[in-house]
Amino acid sequence: MARPSKRRGRAATRPAPLVARASWWERLPGSAQHGLCLLVLLAISLGFFAPLHFSGRTLAPGDTVNWRAMAESMIAYEEATGEPALWATNAFAGMPGYLIKYPKAVPQLDTVPRLLRSFLWPTSHFLFLLIGTYLLVVFLTGYKWGGVLAAAAYGLTTYLPIILVAGHNTKFIALCFAPWLVLAFAYVLRKPSLLAGLLFAIAAAVNLRADHVQITYYFTFLLGVWWIVEGVAAVREGRLAAFGRATGWLVLGSVLALLMVAQPYLANLEYKAYSIRGAGLGGGDGALDWSYAMRWSQGVGELVTLLIADAYGGGGGLYWGPKPFTAGPHYVGGVVLLLAVLALWRLPRREVWGLGIGGAFMLLFSLGEHLPLLNRFMFDVFPLFDAFRVPETWLSAVAFVLAVLGGFGLYYVSRPAESPDEAAATTRSVYVAAGAAVGLVLGLVLFNGVLFDFERPGEVQQVIQQVVQQQPELSPDDPRVVQFARQEVAGRQAARAEQFTADGWRTLLFLVLAAGLLILYRRGLVPAWALQMGLVLLVVIDLWGVGRRYLNEDRLVRADRIEQQIPTYDFDRFILSRREEAGGPGHFRVLSLEGDPTVTARPSYHYESLGGYHGAKLRLIQDYYDHLFIDPNTGSLGENALDLLNTRYVVARGPIPGMNPVYRSEQTGLVVLENPDALPRAFFVGEVEVIPEDEAVLERLRQADFDPARTAILHEPLAAPVTPIDSTSVTEVELLAYGPREIRWRVQTDAPRLLVVSEIYYPAGWHAALDGEPVPILRADYLLRVVPIPAGEHTLTMRFDPRSHTLGVWISAVSTAVVYGGVVVLLGLAWYRRREPEPGAAGEGSEAAEAG
Repeated sequence: MARPSKRRGRAATRPAPLVARASWWERLPGSAQHGLCLLVLLAISLGFFAPLHFSGRTLAPGDTVNWRAMAESMIAYEEATGEPALWATNAFAGMPGYLIKYPKAVPQLDTVPRLLRSFLWPTSHFLFLLIGTYLLVVFLTGYKWGGVLAAAAYGLTTYLPIILVAGHNTKFIALCFAPWLVLAFAYVLRKPSLLAGLLFAIAAAVNLRADHVQITYYFTFLLGVWWIVEGVAAVREGRLAAFGRATGWLVLGSVLALLMVAQPYLANLEYKAYSIRGAGLGGGDGALDWSYAMRWSQGVGELVTLLIADAYGGGGGLYWGPKPFTAGPHYVGGVVLLLAVLALWRLPRREVWGLGIGGAFMLLFSLGEHLPLLNRFMFDVFPLFDAFRVPETWLSAVAFVLAVLGGFGLYYVSRPAESPDEAAATTRSVYVAAGAAVGLVLGLVLFNGVLFDFERPGEVQQVIQQVVQQQPELSPDDPRVVQFARQEVAGRQAARAEQFTADGWRTLLFLVLAAGLLILYRRGLVPAWALQMGLVLLVVIDLWGVGRRYLNEDRLVRADRIEQQIPTYDFDRFILSRREEAGGPGHFRVLSLEGDPTVTARPSYHYESLGGYHGAKLRLIQDYYDHLFIDPNTGSLGENALDLLNTRYVVARGPIPGMNPVYRSEQTGLVVLENPDALPRAFFVGEVEVIPEDEAVLERLRQADFDPARTAILHEPLAAPVTPIDSTSVTEVELLAYGPREIRWRVQTDAPRLLVVSEIYYPAGWHAALDGEPVPILRADYLLRVVPIPAGEHTLTMRFDPRSHTLGVWISAVSTAVVYGGVVVLLGLAWYRRREPEPGAAGEGSEAAEAG
């Protein structure tokens, strides 16, 4: 009995194949291995995005359409003049365009995918994601197929197609560049040098130039945790000098990166102080409110969607988690999670611990309001934690961590063992982890009805309210209504349970297949290359299948240009004809009530609008909306607010007292109303009221006895008096030129007076000159501009030329030239020194690199 047992023990502990003859993969040169792996990644990108690349169709998500509408006036100006617009004339009565369309003036590495974007989106950027993740894992482990697995796992995680369909393009681009930031960080830690520091600066700048600071912040947090782990290890191992050098190069790289992104961030930072994200009438310091910031917190139980995609109903009406709604889950799959757990459990490496601890914190941060003990503390104390909302976004970085750890896991299970004992330990770990994973998923599938109720909180009451809204004659207490609601929710619960079970069995299938491959390899029945390629294939098939639920041909439109998705109605053509009759842009604005004007950007595509769609609009216009546009006492439109903002036309669903209907749309039924009291874009006044407090100014503007055509409200007294206007006064204003960068008038007055300009006051960039001489622009009527004009005929010019933009471009250009030039010089020197190897120098090899 003992002898057979001994034989079984030897078989069980046999190491992963250590054959004398190299496999076909190992016989390939390193360059050929890299080339094959990169071809696989290219195939993944082109294949997954084939509906976009080869069907002649494109995505037209709501956020992208809204962006295009907001940016149209800027795009038209830039195409006509070749210079950046910087100011959006058509949105919210005019606002800085930094966060709408702000072209990078200085080319950097990200210019390459940007040039490819017009005909290769999103592969233009997605390949950067795949290659960056691949190189990171290869650099840290030497295993090329581990890099391919990690790249596929991160690239095909469901969050990426979901945000593409939603139109969150800057977030997608930031996530595509994030692996390069991590790779550069790892390179500095392993090979601290000036070259490494400069490469880190390039990677950090490129990530920041994606214009989604939230993603950069999340990955910076991850790197901070990794840095702490490295520091602790350096202290314990006596490597403080090397760690100090690496830290110094990281600091240098960070400073250089900030200089390289002075444009756009100097202007953005300046703008923040004037936006709703900065201080204003409502107070605050730019931080978000806790309840607002914590919306879209990931539910604790909802974390199971990392393993079972539709465990919480996927997206849409069947979603039953605690978030208001969602488009889909953050799914990474059972195979990736199994390999990541093996890496965390069995690989005592600094990189693994750094990524693992950082990933664990980010997982907890994603819970937001559902873990207030940690997240409230971080929100109140940790720098910039309160600057971002939607805590579930942390999971986009968690997915990256799990993908990279999955690459480490593949390295762990397939690396050659150094001894039979190590082989036996690895085999036991594989068996235990695979068995536990299969058992966990099987338990979730078989007992999901016990573990989950598949009902949204308050869902029955929500259905009752919907029924009552549709049929007002019914009472919410009507037994028939209650019974219907319960039956409706019961049907949804059944559908959700079915989804859970189906995707649970699906995850289980992939886990069983992966476990089978691992067992066959550990028993020496398949070679390493077959294990590695097989696991990569399983990951691709798994994530591809779930991702295709969210990015498919049903999501695409036939038009090949986003602007064709912005409708032009008959009333738009009417308003545009009136604009041409008036002399073109700069003569009047439109308030469209076809929807909520604060979140409706469509009108801004066609003409100058009081509305738009932007998460960081100017505080001044937001205060007008909050306090003036709608009279708090009567609920009617605020006449003074509309008149002051040169609102000649209002698009509404019906008549409005005091306004004249001039056009009824046959397409929409909407009515175009003309406001007979709309003031010109620029007009003279001869009387002044000085009111220092903002609240008092808004209150005065609401009063019926205030006449904005005669009087301007200023915050400070004028240096010289002005002359009232009567029937004998001579005043004339003629618009000579109108654009986002310059407005010019011919003005005439027979006495000193104030010219009120119905353009939004923004002192950080607008400058005025009267007959070529600088003159001050004052703030009037809470949000408008006013300029004192002496008697006579003059030319008044207002130009938008923000110093923050000019200075930012200059700083970015110089620092970019220094960094990229430094990299070229250092690489050239390294090449020159290595042309003739030193006598006796031997090439360094890596058994892991050969195996990978």
